Amino acid sequence: MCPAQRHRVKRRSMQRRSELSAFASLALGSATLISLTVALAVPPPAANAASKGSSSGPSFSAAQATSGQGVYTANCQGCHGANLQGGAGPALMGTGFTAKWANGNHQLTDLYDVIAHQMPLNAPGSLSQKQYLDVTAYILSKNGYSAGATALSTKTLKVKLTAPAKSKSADAPAAPAGPAATNLPKSLTAKPGQASGNAPSDAELNNVPDGEWLTYNRTLSGERYSPLNQITAANVKNLQVKCVFQVGETGAFQTGPVVYKGMLYLTTPRNTYAIKADTCTKVWESDYKPTGAEPFPVNRGVALYDGKLFRGTTDGHLIALDAATGKTLWNTWMVDSTKGYFMSAAPVAYNGKVYMGAAGADWGANGVIGAFDADTGKPLWNFDVIPTGKEPGAETWEKGAEHGGGSIWTSLTLDSASHLLYVSIGNPAPDLNGGLRPGANLYTDSVVVLDTNTGKLAWYAQQVPHDTHDWDTAAAPIIYQQNNQKLMAVANKGGWLYLYDRATHKLVSQQEITTHLNADKPTSLTGRRDCPGTLGGAEWNGPALDPANNMLFVNSVDWCATYKIGETRYVEGGFFFGGSATADPAKDGRGWTRAFNATTGEPMWSVKMPTPMIAAVTPTAGGVVFTGNLNGDFLVLDAKSGQQLYSFRTGGAVAGGLPTYTVNGQQYVAVASGNASRSIWSTTGAATIFVFGVPQ
Repeated sequence: MCPAQRHRVKRRSMQRRSELSAFASLALGSATLISLTVALAVPPPAANAASKGSSSGPSFSAAQATSGQGVYTANCQGCHGANLQGGAGPALMGTGFTAKWANGNHQLTDLYDVIAHQMPLNAPGSLSQKQYLDVTAYILSKNGYSAGATALSTKTLKVKLTAPAKSKSADAPAAPAGPAATNLPKSLTAKPGQASGNAPSDAELNNVPDGEWLTYNRTLSGERYSPLNQITAANVKNLQVKCVFQVGETGAFQTGPVVYKGMLYLTTPRNTYAIKADTCTKVWESDYKPTGAEPFPVNRGVALYDGKLFRGTTDGHLIALDAATGKTLWNTWMVDSTKGYFMSAAPVAYNGKVYMGAAGADWGANGVIGAFDADTGKPLWNFDVIPTGKEPGAETWEKGAEHGGGSIWTSLTLDSASHLLYVSIGNPAPDLNGGLRPGANLYTDSVVVLDTNTGKLAWYAQQVPHDTHDWDTAAAPIIYQQNNQKLMAVANKGGWLYLYDRATHKLVSQQEITTHLNADKPTSLTGRRDCPGTLGGAEWNGPALDPANNMLFVNSVDWCATYKIGETRYVEGGFFFGGSATADPAKDGRGWTRAFNATTGEPMWSVKMPTPMIAAVTPTAGGVVFTGNLNGDFLVLDAKSGQQLYSFRTGGAVAGGLPTYTVNGQQYVAVASGNASRSIWSTTGAATIFVFGVPQ
């Protein structure tokens, strides 16, 4: 998965995006909301006749709900919020929750099984049966179900859930009818709005001005390299904080900011912000209110094009905002979040189209990639990541692939000259139980290359056939040309950097980027420590290229886990993992920053880091590389040697992008700090943008 608080980040293992998200991270391949200090009291629900186990009224007692509040406060509110409103974890009350669980398609036992077998995220199944029943009762009471005289027990769980007549979320707007099919997008905008501007253009995206950072990875081809050279190995010691923007949110913060003409755009799981890139002054804020379930609240950024910002949402929508004002211009429902889908990736936009992929593999959803009209949001084409029927690759699922997986976690890469879209695909589902899905399981753990105009498959490269370790290919690949050779570089959670020849589609080099132990063996029935774990390797930020020095740089996570295959029962919209992956203690997690020859893949240098490395890497023409760690350190390394030249403690884990750009001729670098994840990465902090520069 991803990418993580899974993603992939995943974000979920200690049994877990990713991550993923996760999500992570949820990937490809995952972060959690800090516990709120005050829990809201739950008034004892009044009894009513429906509480005796009818189709709309599950049976539970007021005493159970009150007891369940204490269980929730101690074990759940850090992810889901003090009042079940959601945070890094999905909301457990309101329209999204009832749309997912109280739609008449689920029994109460489905909800209880998810709670009892998968929660808390860092210690699934660790509570007593009574505690799980009590917290289930508490969640029911918060969603408008009334208590009665009979307590909830394992014998009374088999009751169909439908929304109560007078739900406490009744004042929330009703969710519109979703897509007619799982992967059939539906426009929710009667008349799309007109953007205030029309930049950046196709020409600018094809030839990014030196001082701009126009996409998640700066360019359509994904290099992350900046030709700016004001900040150098000689003067980096003079870096100073120029301004700080406190977002005012806590939880997953994995955004890859984009910068254009002095404006910096960033995202949180629900919201989008525009700030001045040199003073951090907020210009506008757009708050998205989900109308559906939120399986894994995480977002990694926007696409900027033709006066518009495009982003995905936690409940499966692709939306367009006016880049000047933040006003919503159109809203297309791409995938149904009640089935486990969500959108964590940053889209890519070019030539009148927006390209986007959906995540949800770890919830049993099958990945999908879509193209949309940039002006209207009208769907243009879809590509199903998991082939079925007579589609090429379907034969690699020997038992079929109804719930095959294949998340798109981070962003996409585009070759405008060849009209090809490169998309990294995450793990199959269920994650660990490969016996349920024999075969190579295409196109999971692969890079698929699609025709940008039709969505037809041009070619693919699979990194891990029949993955049983949740080793997504989560981060976007780089495409480049060195020494007259067209290459693609991609790193995965399995702990490898791969180089492919784009002309022949053959593997040129495969280099290790983290520790490997039992990596060539399938997961165990009895439990075995394997490396990397589900949070290992390269998460949602992949390699970066320095074309001038013919070097690739990549961060990775060195963190093992004990894998064990377990029972797997698919519940629509529920976590579909197929076992457990208990990560080593968080204090033992480490990371690497490494450099390789970009033509041959030959290792050049490596630096072991004190924490997992999930932030982006940004090389520049100044001979330095920007990155960050989970201790909250913004780091600057010498590109030639890896020597640390500068460090600044930001106060929150660095897990997002680090764009560098100019405003009025001065070079700045922005750092996304504060990815808070109490149960996955064991990090704290509040979402904050730090902007650095050297005195002129």
